[in-house]
Amino acid sequence: MNGDTDSPPAGAAAAAAVPAGSAAPPPPLREWEPLVELVGKIPPTVQRGLLFHDVSLTCLDSVDEFIAFGTNVGLVFLYNRKTGTVEHRLPAVSENGGSPELTCVRIISTVEYMVAAGCRTGMVTIFQIPKTPPPDVCAELLLKAKPIERYTVRGLHRAGISELLWSKNGMKLFSGDTAGVVVLTEMGYTSKTCQSREILNERYEIVQMDLRQGRWLLVSSLFRTVICSPEVATDERRWRVAQVGKKDRKTLAPFGAIFAQVHGQQQIISTRSGFRLWLADYEGNVAQTLIFKELMRGPQQHAEIPLLNPSRNPVRIPTAFGKLYPFEANQIVTVANGALFLLDLERMAIVGQLTRLRHILDVSVDRNEILILESPRSLVRIATHPDSYSRTTVVFKHMELFVSQDSQVVLADECHEEPTQCLTITGPDDGKDGTDNGGAPVEIGSAAASNEEPGEARLINVHMKKLELFDALNELKYDDSILYKSGRRSRKHRANRVNAIVEIGQIPKEFETDEEAPGGS
Repeated sequence: MNGDTDSPPAGAAAAAAVPAGSAAPPPPLREWEPLVELVGKIPPTVQRGLLFHDVSLTCLDSVDEFIAFGTNVGLVFLYNRKTGTVEHRLPAVSENGGSPELTCVRIISTVEYMVAAGCRTGMVTIFQIPKTPPPDVCAELLLKAKPIERYTVRGLHRAGISELLWSKNGMKLFSGDTAGVVVLTEMGYTSKTCQSREILNERYEIVQMDLRQGRWLLVSSLFRTVICSPEVATDERRWRVAQVGKKDRKTLAPFGAIFAQVHGQQQIISTRSGFRLWLADYEGNVAQTLIFKELMRGPQQHAEIPLLNPSRNPVRIPTAFGKLYPFEANQIVTVANGALFLLDLERMAIVGQLTRLRHILDVSVDRNEILILESPRSLVRIATHPDSYSRTTVVFKHMELFVSQDSQVVLADECHEEPTQCLTITGPDDGKDGTDNGGAPVEIGSAAASNEEPGEARLINVHMKKLELFDALNELKYDDSILYKSGRRSRKHRANRVNAIVEIGQIPKEFETDEEAPGGS
């Protein structure tokens, strides 16, 4: 069946099968802990010249070990979830040499970490970050520190980058902008080069892209959804384009599209107006239409995903679904108008909803967790289990929201406060002038103790505290490079240093040898 006529409304049949007023099962998702400490490790301001600029988070993406944050000052912050620190500050490249605002960031873990960042001016910056060798490798590999390499894609995008997509092996990067141009960048890691070319121009903003088996590219714009594949028989540089469905959209809308497995088959899921989803094959032929309109506006109440700090004003229910993200086995996460919905296409049910967020700037879905950038300095993590790298223990006030029916809550024993033990202070002049404290104990730290303390004893106490502070400072570890050393450093030592980021195509000065350096002896 094609897109000329809608398929039988599967949503209506499912709604009829579910009794009216029956509550949906509670969602397994929840917010386990606040991420204020994580966001606090990203500096709130940066200095450029004599001016300070506020740092706002604009986009994010995540893998198992890292979370990549894009900012409005042209920096990508990589947060290591294992160590709990921000390991890298990666500067993106701008044509005018300023600080471009990043609009999209994508990270993938292959042999090395590949990070792509797109900015509002149309530049795409790619960072190749080496992984830390395992401890069981030889010592020579551990001593050879590889630098971070940076590639730049310029001149092909003339509008802001709206979407980035990596292939699974990190060899290809697809970038789409707000003008509808899709560019393919092929990475040459051995030759240290990257080749970019335009493969599609939709003339409308690219909303979402997805890749299947490295050759089927799904592109959803404001106007339509197309599936592209290279013509291997004639020329791989030419791409064949097929539209998903034969009906054009009546209005421009930010609808998404992904590849997902439904009913045991890999299909294309495309969003349509009126809470509809199209299921199509790889040729663009629509086989079924899933309608969630009755479920969204029905009398049944959908389970709300628990939040630690929900907004008092829930968002208005949107009129259509937006971007789509695969979640776990057979569920789909969709975001629209500041709300998030968890759909089960197999059972035609809305598993959960999240309508009490302040806003949704960006979303990252990785297996069984959802990261939501709620505001420029607020991050929310929704998952089925706590973060394995978390260092925070949260005690919930309402345990009934976070405990299943099968589990049991064991009450702890009550804690009783022990009485304060006082230490008796006997001064050297007690009883000599006929005035003593009557043998009453004086608590250390009280006003009476401070008044009766002699001047000499107070000075000794202050001196001992200083000695303890100096001993603590001496035990701290420091880098030997901060020690002052007389004389000039030799070029041999300078040549062994490694740049933090190496621009591909340029030889940094730190790698110059004695023969190459001017004035070498």
